[in-house]
Formats: sequence, C-alpha cells, structure tokens
Amino acid sequence: MKLNKLTQISALSAALLGTSAFAASNDALLDLLVKKGVLTSNEATAVAAELKEENKGVTFSAKGSDTVKLRFNGRMHFQYDSLDMDDNGVDQASTNHFYFRRLRLGAKATHESGIFAETVVDFAENDLSIDKAVAGYEFSDLLTASVGYQKVPFGFQETTSSSKIKTIERSAANRFFADDIDFAGRHTGIHATGDLGAGFSYAAALVNAAQGEGSRLLGASNNDNDIAYFGRLQWESNGLTLGVDAGHQSNNSVVGDFNNVTAYTGYFNYVFEGFDVLGEYFHGDLDELEDVDGYSVRVAYKIGKFEPVVRYSHVSSDMFVIDTDELIRRAPSGGTVSGGNNEIDSYYVGLNYYHNKAVSFMVGYEFAETDSDTDDEVDVDGLRARLQILW
Repeated sequence: MKLNKLTQISALSAALLGTSAFAASNDALLDLLVKKGVLTSNEATAVAAELKEENKGVTFSAKGSDTVKLRFNGRMHFQYDSLDMDDNGVDQASTNHFYFRRLRLGAKATHESGIFAETVVDFAENDLSIDKAVAGYEFSDLLTASVGYQKVPFGFQETTSSSKIKTIERSAANRFFADDIDFAGRHTGIHATGDLGAGFSYAAALVNAAQGEGSRLLGASNNDNDIAYFGRLQWESNGLTLGVDAGHQSNNSVVGDFNNVTAYTGYFNYVFEGFDVLGEYFHGDLDELEDVDGYSVRVAYKIGKFEPVVRYSHVSSDMFVIDTDELIRRAPSGGTVSGGNNEIDSYYVGLNYYHNKAVSFMVGYEFAETDSDTDDEVDVDGLRARLQILW
C-alpha cells in the first residue's frame, strides 16, 4: 500500500516536471519563431495562452470509454471596509470591519465528446451560495451554447471577474442595474456566445426574469414565470474593446410589479503602454418610474508592480429612489434620496500592488454625495483594502 502510494506520488511529480519542461520548451520555440519573423509578438502571446489553457487540468476516465478533464480554481478576497455616512447632517453608525468578500471554489469538467459542465460555490456568504452552475457544448467558433445559472451579458465591468477589475468595488452606475434593481447579474436559462470574425463577437441569453431565480437557488422553480432576454455585440482589436449590450425584463419586482425594465449600455476599454482606460454609459427605461442614466470613467496606469487608479461615476434617476447602501457597497444602511431627479456622484482613488499573477493587494478611498429636488444630501466616504489570492 505504501509502495503504491509512493509510486503514485513519483509518477505525479514526474508528470508535473514533464509539464514544466514542456512549457519551457514551448516558450523557447515561440521566442525563436518571433526572432525569425515567423510570428509576431502578439501571435506568439496568443499561441502561448492557448497552449497554457490546453495543459490546464487533470484527465480522468469516465463511464464508458469517455475521458474527462477536470480543472479546479479558487479565489479569496480578504477585505477591510471603513465607511462613514452623513444623512442630511446626521452622522450614521459607521461600517468598520474585516470580512471575506469572496471565498470561492470552482471546478470545470470537459468531456472528450466536447460537453462541459462548471460549478462555482462561494463560502463567503452567511449561507452557501452558488455563483455559477452551467452545462454546455462548443459547436464551433460561432456558437457555444449552455444552460444553467450565470451572469447575463450586460455591462462590461459587471461581466468582468472581480479578480480582474481595477477598483475594489464596481461603479455606482454598474451596481444600480446589477444590485439595486436586480436587472443584470446572474439569471437561470439558456446562454450563447460566439466569434463572428474580424474582431466581432456576440453573446445572448434567454433567461428567467427574476435575478437568481431557479429551483433551490431562490425559492421554488415556479416563483416567477416571466422571461428576460439580453444581448451583446462586441469588437476587439489592438487593445481596444467596443461594445453594446441590451436587455428587457418583465415585471421587475424591485421597481414594482407590472413594471418592465428595458436598458442598454455602451462601453469602451483601451489598453496601451501601461494605461487601461474604461468608459461605460447606461440608460434604463423603468416604465412608470421613468428613466435612469449612469456613466463611469476609470483610468489605471501600471508602473512596475504598482498601479494607481482613479474613477468617477454618476447615476441620475427621474423617480426611482437612490439607495446609497446599494450603490456604494457596504455603506451604512439608511441613506436614501427620493425627491425626484435623484442623483449620486462617486469619486474613487486607489493603488494596486501585484506581487504576482496570483497574489495582489488593493487599497482605495471612495467619496460619494447625493442630490435631489428636495435637496436631500447623503454623503458616504471611507477606505477599503483587499488581499486577493487566486489558485
């Protein structure tokens, strides 16, 4: 028994060493091809990323003659928030605590036949939560179809992993649609993505209208019988990404029963010589509660392992209430603005440090202030810090 265990460990070690040697030889070959002019630097980077992706995971035998490649991943965000709020001249109880913002474990299984399934579980909530649960098949570059529970294609920053965004929290404009009115975010249904060529790609979703609704994810599977649909058209070239997303949701329970929400967002992201610039604009028709508009501009600049970041975000609502604790994550509860022409402005400045691709540290200061026809004034400001570890 001990000998067998030793043999297994030795075999695994040899495999890992072999994989490392194989990766090293690939890098050397790609460097040579670039020097010879066979490949450009961008083409070599793309090939290296593809080879790295192919080598991820462990392959197991499945039932019958099929094999399954398993890939595991995890994410830990250990965070500290210290946020103060002034509600029309009255100081509110401050937020001041350490907590796990994310504590996720995920696994993806890809069958030899091409069928895949992926689940991501988050242990950071009070109750265990499912962040992703899908199964699908890649028919071609033009179509990868899946069924299950995941984020719909609405909002560039919303659909960018929290492990990759440059600010500790997403913008107030983003959070209005994803967290305040439960429009974007995770929905259960049918999802499709594909590459259209010439830098163009698309994504589409036909899903339950209620955010998170699905059997054992949010009550009974027949809790909400309305359907929503979302779509994205995106173009990428030489570090520039341009995109337009749109969606329609029937009977939004947050805005009010029998009120539909139709919204779109346009965005750009430009990465060049250390700079990373992101701009997003949102517009939503909230039916009887009229319109809401929002935008966000964020600039980051990488200097070695350090990256200073600044962002400005604005949300303007004709009639819908501005909830500061929804738009500014973990802000003290109670700050609302409801007088009409409700607005919030948010300013963020931060500094990121990347120890390596798996370990980083972020610190940021955010200040937000509101306004309305009744001169309601709520101010929120404070410091956040986060340690991120990926595996």
